[in-house]
Amino acid sequence: MADEEEKKAQETTEQPQAEQEQNTRDKGGKASGLKLFTWLILVAVVAAGFAGGFALAQLLAGSETPSSTEAEQNRDDVNTENNSAGDLLIDKPTDEKLWSFELEPVIANLDEPGVTRYARVTITLQLSPQMDQEKGSLFLEEKKAILRDWLTTYIAGLNLERVRGTSNLGRIKKELRDSFNELLFPQSKPFINNILFKEFAVQ
Repeated sequence: MADEEEKKAQETTEQPQAEQEQNTRDKGGKASGLKLFTWLILVAVVAAGFAGGFALAQLLAGSETPSSTEAEQNRDDVNTENNSAGDLLIDKPTDEKLWSFELEPVIANLDEPGVTRYARVTITLQLSPQMDQEKGSLFLEEKKAILRDWLTTYIAGLNLERVRGTSNLGRIKKELRDSFNELLFPQSKPFINNILFKEFAVQ
């Protein structure tokens, strides 16, 4: 009888010890799981910070205006080809008049939010008599795609206020002349003396 009571007492003391050990194991498992979870969150935050910093650096590096980037790229395209401005000069200087080169019409949407307005523009380049007409025409024919692309981009950046009135059209002519000269003849004197509008229609 005494043995049975002793056994029961021993079992009752062993049972709480087993439960206590089990609880300790559970707490240890939860603590290690919590530590692992904390580390995973920390790693994710650091990785997101690096990705955000890289994206911001790329964004800031590419913040140059599209028009200037395109102009530089077009200028590089022109410079890499073998025609130099010296090759375009006439052999014997004469007092000939200006000669003309016409570009095909360019159509571009104006920069008008909320409404669709577009401009159809046809221009004629008036070129210096010092440029040989035959060589110059071939040179400009090769560069026609670059000029039309630049003109389309330029017009797309205009709004109605900037295309109204004779003073604005005069300013546009001057900007086109200067930009085309810089684009085609970056390291020589300009050969485009004037820009004429054959058509400038806004609808």
